[in-house]
Amino acid sequence: MAKLQKAQQEEDAHHPISDPAVRLLCRHIYATSGQVIGSDQARSQLRSQIWSTCIMLNPPTLWITINPCNLHDPIAQVFAGEEINLDKFNSLLGPSKQKRAENVAADPYAAAKFFHFTIHTVLETLFGITASSQKVQTTGSIFRHVSAYFGVVESQA
Repeated sequence: MAKLQKAQQEEDAHHPISDPAVRLLCRHIYATSGQVIGSDQARSQLRSQIWSTCIMLNPPTLWITINPCNLHDPIAQVFAGEEINLDKFNSLLGPSKQKRAENVAADPYAAAKFFHFTIHTVLETLFGITASSQKVQTTGSIFRHVSAYFGVVESQA
């Protein structure tokens, strides 16, 4: 315990940690935290990958954030169990604004399915990107050929 307290004092004074065992522990913790999704280390690794990609392929031509709203989208309501005919959709029919919000709040899995469906549809339709857990394929799109993309999801507690 005394070694860790001394290391803390050294760090607080902005001095390098003098104990080799504590330095090794810090390296292991740093490396391990990189495997935790959403951790500071994991985000740092992603930033490094993005900058490396910029060096290899030039800076991004397009930088976008996709933020689908699941409260008012009829597809989200279908995922939540509402009976909506999307082939003959009428925006005046269906659940009220309050009921739509309740549906999404009551079924977080449906909200996640909607998000996943929307992101995959945008990637495939607009960018010609087909991504699976095994590989990523690109075809021509309205933006011509996509050299690289990063799909990072921001956690929202």
